[in-house]
Amino acid sequence: MVRTYKYRNIKNSVNHQSTLALVEQFNGQVGKRCWASARAVHDTALIETLIDRGVDVSAVYDGESISFNKHVVLNEDLNKLYIVK
Repeated sequence: MVRTYKYRNIKNSVNHQSTLALVEQFNGQVGKRCWASARAVHDTALIETLIDRGVDVSAVYDGESISFNKHVVLNEDLNKLYIVK
């Protein structure tokens, strides 16, 4: 129950942010090794919000796990993430 409540609150929060702000948040997580349930809920809400907006996140999300190994950028149409090399 608590996790569902946290998820709804975080999902509502990220829904009100721009797509570029969400990409900045994603990039802020790159390289961090700590893992907690709050971070997992945030990361899930972030990816799901990008998907809901029609952004192709396949560069970092395979439907099961999210990779925070490299920074990403959006294409000009704001509908696809690319890994920064």
